[in-house]
Amino acid sequence: MLEKTRTVAVAVAATVAAATLATPLLAAPADTIRARVAGYRALGAAFKSANDALRSGQTAPIANAARQIQTAAQQQYHWFPRGSAAAPGVRSHAKAEIWSQGPRFKAAQDAFAAQAAVFQRAAGSGNVALIRGEARKLGATCKGCHDSFRVESD
Repeated sequence: MLEKTRTVAVAVAATVAAATLATPLLAAPADTIRARVAGYRALGAAFKSANDALRSGQTAPIANAARQIQTAAQQQYHWFPRGSAAAPGVRSHAKAEIWSQGPRFKAAQDAFAAQAAVFQRAAGSGNVALIRGEARKLGATCKGCHDSFRVESD
């Protein structure tokens, strides 16, 4: 049952992502980029919170961080509308490949969203070893996307 639910969730997310990548930009590019950057900063803070809690052996804060990560994983599909690659005066680390290789980018987003769901379930278990293992896998999905679709920071 869990696998069927996961498959349905991934299929729905794929449909939303495909529509988002094909949807033209509705807001000013600078506003879209700022919203995307804010979303990823919040995601990074939640992931850091989870990792800090794991280091200290406290599992209680991890559940909240996992919910925030799961929320961001669903929101990310709306952060890259066509036309939001760059804007004057607004810094973005998004590579053009996000739009030119849309199916590959969507697959990376799907991998992250799926693993965020697994991480959230693990966080609810209270099993530190399981949570730690799923956190590593979640971090690997981030790295996989960054390696292909994010310009390195200077």
